Amino acid sequence: MSETWQVHNEFASVSLRVVPHGRGSRLEITSGRLEHVGLIDPTVLEALTLLDETALMQIVAMATDPGTSPEDH
Repeated sequence: MSETWQVHNEFASVSLRVVPHGRGSRLEITSGRLEHVGLIDPTVLEALTLLDETALMQIVAMATDPGTSPEDH
């Protein structure tokens, strides 16, 4: 059984754990508030490290308001 980590602030709460997937692993993220589960590939995680805070905030804005485009920010 893999270890689970909890990350939270006043706006969100998520559980994180590494799960086997194919010949590797994925980061499983479970939203406590939305009750949604997502798996993130290590390649995507690595790409996130290349983004600055502005780019990350644009992603969050689009995820929380699907009608938002990057040009809106």
